[in-house]
Amino acid sequence: MVANQASIELPPADAAIDTVAQMEASVANGDWVRVEQLAVRLRHLVIDVPEGERQAVIVSVSHCLDRLQTKVLQSRGEVSEKLTDIRRGRIANRAYGEPDRRDPNLPLR
Repeated sequence: MVANQASIELPPADAAIDTVAQMEASVANGDWVRVEQLAVRLRHLVIDVPEGERQAVIVSVSHCLDRLQTKVLQSRGEVSEKLTDIRRGRIANRAYGEPDRRDPNLPLR
């Protein structure tokens, strides 16, 4: 909570950069809900930046968002790969005559 209070007291330009850093940390932790919340906050912060400073902030934020997008796409690829593996496993189970779902009352083999 202290970090959030410190962010609120920062000038809008610094708060925007701090928010992007928080987004990067959230992406690293896989906290996608927090990333979305921070993205909404970032939009408002950039609007609050004085016009004379806004272009520099937007360029900096844009570079950070490009890095974030790369991480997000990598994560999406990993999830897609895992889902594909699960589908292959299910298909293999069906091919070998294994049921899709086990009855919870059946003993383990």
